[in-house]
Amino acid sequence: MTREELALISRLVGDVSEDQLRYVDCFIGNEIGVFIPAVGPCFYAITPDHSHPAYSFVLTFDSYTRLAIGGKTVLSQPGQIMAIDPDAVHHEMTADETPRYIAIFIDRDLFEKELGRYPSIRPRPFRFRTFTPGREMMGLLKEFMNEAEARLPAREPLLAAIGTRIVHALIRAAHGIITPDASIGNRVEIHRVIEYIQTHAGKKLSIGQLAAVAAMSTSHFSRIFKRETGHPPLAYLNRVRLEQARKLLRTGECSVTSVALSCGFASPSHFTDSFRRFYGQSPTDFLKSYK
Repeated sequence: MTREELALISRLVGDVSEDQLRYVDCFIGNEIGVFIPAVGPCFYAITPDHSHPAYSFVLTFDSYTRLAIGGKTVLSQPGQIMAIDPDAVHHEMTADETPRYIAIFIDRDLFEKELGRYPSIRPRPFRFRTFTPGREMMGLLKEFMNEAEARLPAREPLLAAIGTRIVHALIRAAHGIITPDASIGNRVEIHRVIEYIQTHAGKKLSIGQLAAVAAMSTSHFSRIFKRETGHPPLAYLNRVRLEQARKLLRTGECSVTSVALSCGFASPSHFTDSFRRFYGQSPTDFLKSYK
């Protein structure tokens, strides 16, 4: 750890020493820090009745970490975030097992500036309140930690940008502001699959292949695809093949067999059966009507 990094940590955490952090993985930006106890406790965290100059948010993964707050003992809640105000006195109680949590420290001025962008929220102390994080939180934290650890060019502005997203994710989760679900993103992915089907309908396609185009599991893809299009994936694929086959037949230049094979049907008989069910007449009869 460099002297500059320790100075940044001290601005957020308080008068902490490098030795007190010897068991802690630290990921530091200019105004945000993320800390994870790795093989032991943070010795600053177990210092009796300490506080921090920054806002801190603790996302816990165990049910045995205990905090001493105002003479009371508070047990951790897995999957929940506890919000700790600047200068709020508390300490982590020692335990036999290594605590499992991610602590997010945010510069006080930064947090309050971003909170001010929400006119409907009246600023008030958190008082160690807990809340459920949004689904995006872990992804943002991983992105922040990866960028901090990589030490690539443009690291500082990228950490600041990711950090701002983390701040707003915390504000929205803490105040019950509903963020859009994945439906918009899903719609984009499904349109990508539809385009893929249109251009590859003549090939042998499986649900697994189509799900891979959407970067989804097969079960999730099937559910989302039907919700967006009104049809199961393979039924939609069959409709596209039949529409393309009808266009080819309409030219009057292709035989039923060649159309069946070029449009991805397993055999002419399979094509004929599908065409008759969908259009109410055989491909041959349809072809005759255009001659």
